[in-house]
Amino acid sequence: MYSVSFGADITTWSYINYILETGKHGLVSQPCPAIINYIEKYQPESIQYLVPLHSPMMDEAIYLKKYKKVPEQLVFLSPCIAKYLEINDPNCNGYVKYNVTFKKLMEAIRGNLASAPEADEESSYGLGSMYPKPGGLKECAEFFLGKEFSVLQVEGESEAYEFLKHYEERMKTNKEKPLFVDILNCQKGCLRGTGTDKSLDNTDIVLAVDKMHKLIDNTPEKKKAFGKKDDSKNCWNYALPIEKRLEYYNEQFKDLNYKDFWRNYTSKAVNVKIPTDEQFEDIFNDMNKRTEDSRHIDCECCGYRTCREMAIAIHNGTNFKDNCIHYIKGVADEERAEIQKAHEELMEEHEIKDQHLNIVIDEFKALGTDIEQLAAANDTAADEISEVAKTVESILDQCKELTESLNVFSAFIDAYKESNDSISDIASQTSLLSLNANIEAARAGELGKGFAVVADEIRKLSDSTQEMIDINNKNATETVPKISKSVEEIKFLIARINEMGGKIENIAAATEEIAAQSETIMSKSENIQKDVRAM
Repeated sequence: MYSVSFGADITTWSYINYILETGKHGLVSQPCPAIINYIEKYQPESIQYLVPLHSPMMDEAIYLKKYKKVPEQLVFLSPCIAKYLEINDPNCNGYVKYNVTFKKLMEAIRGNLASAPEADEESSYGLGSMYPKPGGLKECAEFFLGKEFSVLQVEGESEAYEFLKHYEERMKTNKEKPLFVDILNCQKGCLRGTGTDKSLDNTDIVLAVDKMHKLIDNTPEKKKAFGKKDDSKNCWNYALPIEKRLEYYNEQFKDLNYKDFWRNYTSKAVNVKIPTDEQFEDIFNDMNKRTEDSRHIDCECCGYRTCREMAIAIHNGTNFKDNCIHYIKGVADEERAEIQKAHEELMEEHEIKDQHLNIVIDEFKALGTDIEQLAAANDTAADEISEVAKTVESILDQCKELTESLNVFSAFIDAYKESNDSISDIASQTSLLSLNANIEAARAGELGKGFAVVADEIRKLSDSTQEMIDINNKNATETVPKISKSVEEIKFLIARINEMGGKIENIAAATEEIAAQSETIMSKSENIQKDVRAM
């Protein structure tokens, strides 16, 4: 583990020597890769105003490779996501292989190495540990040169890039210039860089860095920094005069050639195209800036001074509408409104569904009532069918008895006809006898008149009997077929009654099945009502 704070000490030393040697004032410092990248792309004419020296990271890497001959690949544990731009810049010669941010590192190891011992640092350092703070380079330079030299301090996106636009004009004039400009992209310096954990308390971080500064003069390790045994020549000693501090500072780095830490810059100029009025209109509309007021908010949150400049950047593909906080807020408001609308529609749908469900429940209740009534009617029908079956069975029995009675009556008539035949024979004989008596009475004369009267009465009786027998025979002849027909009709009726009895049995069975199905439907209806209520 090599602390880049030592590389920062080299950076301060090389800056001071470069300024003192060349006499150039007003140059812009370069520890911040975001600032360098901006100048190379959008203000390439200002490259001439950049200090041609490396950053603390690169100074540490050059020292390790050139002077310590460290063979391993170097990984920079970094507070800044923009450092990869510097690492991959051909002007940095590939001394550093990877940029690993603090945030990503802690996400990977947090919890796994909680009980691991702290790693020993392979190099001592001085005030270079102040660099991550805003104005750290300025404070280090003032420690060795004094505060009579003005070092201009600039931090934050809203300030830095606007400053650079105007500062270029100053550098072209004879106006007074500072010793140099200590400029950083991040408002709170590298301590709160783009690759740091924002959940950490900023005050805790600043206090921890201040403790590191106070330890410079108070620990044996710091007092013997760089192998110096004589504490009186410790350049980090605040008690020393400024001249001595710088003298001892140069003595500490006397084996280094500060030109080894020089660097070049490359213009990456972007050909900025200005949109036409129609193109501006399309860009602003796409950003939901449809009114003149919304197109002149100029909040600078996107890093540009005006909304128009942001639109130009979007037109040139160097920025995106998603970096406009008002666009994002507008999108969020629209999404919130859509969500609210969807919520209201959903609630309305729920209300409609509830109404439908209530209707369904009511219909199921009505269905249940109908089924109950059907079941009751079915039970009544079953009882009535049972009574009908009993009545049919009774009628059947009576029909059987009537058939038997008709059969008996038919036999009686047959017997009656036979007796009539016998009586008819007797009547015939009586008539013959009367005829004979009349003949004998005629022969007897006066003596036979009384007998003739008797004989005549006998004849009349015989004729009357014969007449009655003829009538009875005629009636019997007419009655017997009717009785036979009645018997046949009663037999047919019995067959139909038997058939009806079978159907009644089928109806009774169907009624029982209907009753069973009604109970099943009732059970399902109740279950559906429960399920519907639970929805």
